[in-house]
Amino acid sequence: MKNAMFEKDWFRLDNAAKIYPAARNSRWNAVFRMSVVMRQPVDPELLQRALEDILDRFPSFQVTLKKGFFWYYFQYVNKRPKVAEEKNYPCQMMRINGRDYMFRVLYYSHRISLEVFHAITDGTGALAFLKTLVLRYCELCGAQVADYGDILHYEDDPTPEEIEDSFSRYVDMSKGVQPRGESVAYQVGGQRENIGVLNVTQGSMSLEQLHAAAKTYHCTINTYLASVLAYVLLRRQQYESPGKKKKSIKVQVPINLRKTFPSVTLRNFAGYYNADIAPVEQTFEQICQELGRQIKENISPEYCQKFINSNVSLEQNLIIRLAPRFLKTFVMNLSFYAVGEKLVTCGFSNIGNVTMPPELSAYIDRFEFVLGPQKYVNRAMTCASYDGKTVVTITRTIKDSTLERDFFRMLHSHGIEVTINSNGREVK
Repeated sequence: MKNAMFEKDWFRLDNAAKIYPAARNSRWNAVFRMSVVMRQPVDPELLQRALEDILDRFPSFQVTLKKGFFWYYFQYVNKRPKVAEEKNYPCQMMRINGRDYMFRVLYYSHRISLEVFHAITDGTGALAFLKTLVLRYCELCGAQVADYGDILHYEDDPTPEEIEDSFSRYVDMSKGVQPRGESVAYQVGGQRENIGVLNVTQGSMSLEQLHAAAKTYHCTINTYLASVLAYVLLRRQQYESPGKKKKSIKVQVPINLRKTFPSVTLRNFAGYYNADIAPVEQTFEQICQELGRQIKENISPEYCQKFINSNVSLEQNLIIRLAPRFLKTFVMNLSFYAVGEKLVTCGFSNIGNVTMPPELSAYIDRFEFVLGPQKYVNRAMTCASYDGKTVVTITRTIKDSTLERDFFRMLHSHGIEVTINSNGREVK
């Protein structure tokens, strides 16, 4: 450690983190990936040096997961993590053995990837770590950076606020809880792949063209992409089950709670909202308007407060607190299905436009974001933009790729030129 501000060599999981070790299984490992594709092949030795240089700046990453009688907990690890060449599908299972780190840094050709077990952080925290890592790597490659901007400098000391559980800080039960009663969502069927197989399809496109298409439909890029996803899912359900009763299309949109509640935590501090599209004949324009309306009206400070309260209320339940860990695991598994993925058709997470010092544009080509296998939902979609280029990624754990084809074809029909890359094979 760089300083003595942390009194113990262990700490509790944050409120959101507790579901991940409890609910994971062989098909859902709660691992996600953020990557940077460099303009030159990655130098493994310099990447290892960069990782060692920055690690002490992120104490909440310097942990392994241990099993206690009542809860899982984090314990600090003294050994240094090693970068490794990627040789498998993305987002493989993290071993919970009480010894290994809950993240890994991989490289392959031009790509640097950070894979994280969701219990230690969310997308905001992972991106902060990756940006510091890549900047330090570029410096070791010879880059001269005048201003770090919003990137955490590896030589600065971490602060207590960066490892706080912001859910506990901002809970206010006097404001009520968010009702979790929702209708079951439509979910795409299909033949499952073998365990460990994650099919990744990426579409690279111009951020300017994407913005122009969204502007045509009077919505944000986030709403536009979610609407394209909802539209092709709606068409898919109509094709799959003609004449049968249809279910709502629900696109789960993450919420960065730091934008509502002042927090600089590098641990989990995110919520979600299930945008609901009725299973009736609708035009794409109508879906854009409806999704935009729902996101604007429902993702409010009041909703975020009640979301926090709902999460914390389960943890504070006396019976849950006194139950041994194996019973908590059983309850959380049931809860995850009843109020979790059963209510979702597909998740969509957009980390937005990533900014890096201008001196690094000669080193970095693009950013990518990949969600690992989901527990019940067989697809997830993500988006990342950098330096005028946007990469939309769709992952799936089934063999059928029709949905991806329809999604990117629709973007093309709206005037967006898309280059497709599927698990390493690139075609126009």
